[in-house]
Amino acid sequence: MKPQAIQLLSNVGLFGPVVLVPIILQDEFGASKDLIGLVAGGFAAAGFASSYLFGRASDVYGRRFVLLTGLFLSGLATVLQAVSLRYGGLELFVAVRVLIGFCAGMFPAALMAYVHDARGKIGRFSAFGSAGWGIGNLVLGVFGDRLLYQEGYLFCAFVIFASYAIALTLPFGKEIKLDVPFFPAALIKKNAPIYLAMLIRHTGANMIWVTYPLFLAALGAPPIWIGIIYSVNAFGQVFFMLFLDRPDPSLLVAIGLGSSAVTFFTFTLAGSYWQIIPSQVILAFAWACMYVGCLRYVMDRNAEKATVSGILSSTMSISGITGPILGGIAATVLGFKGTIWIATAMSLVAFLIFLYDLKQSGEFYRLRVRSRGTT
Repeated sequence: MKPQAIQLLSNVGLFGPVVLVPIILQDEFGASKDLIGLVAGGFAAAGFASSYLFGRASDVYGRRFVLLTGLFLSGLATVLQAVSLRYGGLELFVAVRVLIGFCAGMFPAALMAYVHDARGKIGRFSAFGSAGWGIGNLVLGVFGDRLLYQEGYLFCAFVIFASYAIALTLPFGKEIKLDVPFFPAALIKKNAPIYLAMLIRHTGANMIWVTYPLFLAALGAPPIWIGIIYSVNAFGQVFFMLFLDRPDPSLLVAIGLGSSAVTFFTFTLAGSYWQIIPSQVILAFAWACMYVGCLRYVMDRNAEKATVSGILSSTMSISGITGPILGGIAATVLGFKGTIWIATAMSLVAFLIFLYDLKQSGEFYRLRVRSRGTT
């Protein structure tokens, strides 16, 4: 249970503050929506670089050093974020936010590969990450409701350092180190359908998420309810991920893409913040299928497990760069619901492209035969 505890606690500390960052930027520093998008893009850009670099480094140099270094630096950067709220201005807050993005991208691939090497269940392990995200959103929503932003970040730093302490006790044994090129073009080409599906869907999703707390606030939600709404998604993911270790990964990805389009469409129908809650449950199902399906697809089919999962994280980070920037601009020009319509269309396009690729590769026929064999 030690890897699961690390996954839980690190996600509490690193992703709990996502419900507060847009509000802090707007209310404390007077940032505009497009600037909020740029900050989120900077956070993701840093995560893109570190996920790619340290995912490969975990396969080449070993998991332990990468995991421990990433967790320790993440805790330290989170302490600096609390300091920036008291002693710095907008520039320092943004700089530390980007630093956290870099640190947060260092260790997940190493931890995921460690679990896969130990024949752990990826869906069940991923559920602990969603649980941590949900707990973090809920707790940080309470801190935000009381305007205790600095104290909230200190709490996050504490739980990250707790995950680091647990990581120090992990048994690694003799690690197998692989020779992976700095730019693994063959691996990228081999797994391109999954990376492309994630890129398109997640870019649209991040167009929504960059101003989602502001959208919920516009629907009348106070900070504590924003945290609750986020946690419905996260805890829903926990439930669904527990059942996703057996279905075919390609099927999970297709279901995740199609249900993402449906979910985003339902956001446009909400007239009050409480009406968004059922959509959060559908969103949890969509992302659980998409994320676990993508992870299992790349890790089951490649020996370079940390590298391919790191590239997947980097793909998500690219979406986290372009999505928030486009989303901030779209929210300013088209409003919140106009942005959501764009994201809906992008998920639908990703779904159709993925189905076409499955048909061209023969994977679609295999899935049909397998589904008939189980009926």
